[in-house]
Amino acid sequence: MVIEKEVVLPRKLTLVLPSIATFSSLICGVLAIMVLADNRFLLAALLIILGTILDVLDGQLAVRLNAISDIGKELDSLADVITFGVAPTMLIYHLLLLVGVDQRVAILTSLAFVVAGAYRLARFNTRPSDRGGYFKGLPIPMGSALLITASFWQHWVINIWWTVAVISVSYLLISPFPYPKSTRVLSLPPLFWGAMVVLAALCWLVAGWTAVPFSLFLLYALTGPFLLIFKSTYKRLRRAEQKI
Repeated sequence: MVIEKEVVLPRKLTLVLPSIATFSSLICGVLAIMVLADNRFLLAALLIILGTILDVLDGQLAVRLNAISDIGKELDSLADVITFGVAPTMLIYHLLLLVGVDQRVAILTSLAFVVAGAYRLARFNTRPSDRGGYFKGLPIPMGSALLITASFWQHWVINIWWTVAVISVSYLLISPFPYPKSTRVLSLPPLFWGAMVVLAALCWLVAGWTAVPFSLFLLYALTGPFLLIFKSTYKRLRRAEQKI
């Protein structure tokens, strides 16, 4: 009879693993800013996307390894400001100039994103309501990923639409719209994931592979307003039924 032994990591290692992922995400953000000095926009964008993956990883590690700590939360927020606030802002600024947007407009538009992102992170840290199954406002990693994947899609490189897109995403960061956390998204039924595969395939056929990640992030960004409208409509209908 073979007895399987559960592998238990040393406590010190479990405590440090989430922080390693957080610091790695921070390093990706700093490197993205550095390579922008050489106009390496694609590499900067890929580093920010890698930082997004590491940001998700550090949260999952902290929960699964029971390694949640106050210093870990503070480190995560500081890393997020750099990787998903400052780095995307610099990238957005350079891309706005690249497509011909006036420099003053580019400065104000890109600054709107980092200011909204910083406020979004501060609100998350101070409001316990964000600890449930939904975020209040679009998470800043998703906001930066939406703009970055939009830059991959060449059909979107149109001057005025870039400024409108950045301002719109900046608003979504500080909006009251509810956005489902990754645990809720991953628990959705197989039918939903099948629909996502079909949607991705259609986007690929119609607009090319660069439209696929953009479409998926855009769909997530639109779920916030949709959920708020749905919940408000449901509550009104419930009140109307109770009055009858």
